[in-house]
Amino acid sequence: MKQKLGIFIILAILVGVLFAIKQGAFTIKNDGYAKVKIPDVVDYNFHIKPILSDKCYTCHGPDANKRKAGLRLDLEENAFSELPESPGKHALVAGRPNMSMLYKRIVSEDSEEVMPPSDSQLKLNPHEKELIKKWIKQGAKFEKHWAYIPPVKS
Repeated sequence: MKQKLGIFIILAILVGVLFAIKQGAFTIKNDGYAKVKIPDVVDYNFHIKPILSDKCYTCHGPDANKRKAGLRLDLEENAFSELPESPGKHALVAGRPNMSMLYKRIVSEDSEEVMPPSDSQLKLNPHEKELIKKWIKQGAKFEKHWAYIPPVKS
């Protein structure tokens, strides 16, 4: 009985994966990364905050002792303010990824400029970069922590 259940589960997973491939949910690109569709609306709490938390907050988060370049990305007012070390430039410019230093630095090919820096052993994959780009294009809206957002009936 357990063996039949295991076989059924494996077949169900296989059918699900094949359906997802047929629907174009993801494809493997030449760079070795699975290309997952970018959602129509990029959600800060679901898509962006986990990326920033994992890859950026070590140097640009709430810990003032570890913060680099005077940039704090976990607070909206700081993320949109003028960069202390680069007057006239901003980490985020709503609707304009190519003017947002955050986006320019994560897609940079220059090893001295790219973020996260190579010595951090962190790297954003192409999907994460595209999510950030689309989020900025959509206005780079920050949201409260999900626990403080009242539920809405669908």
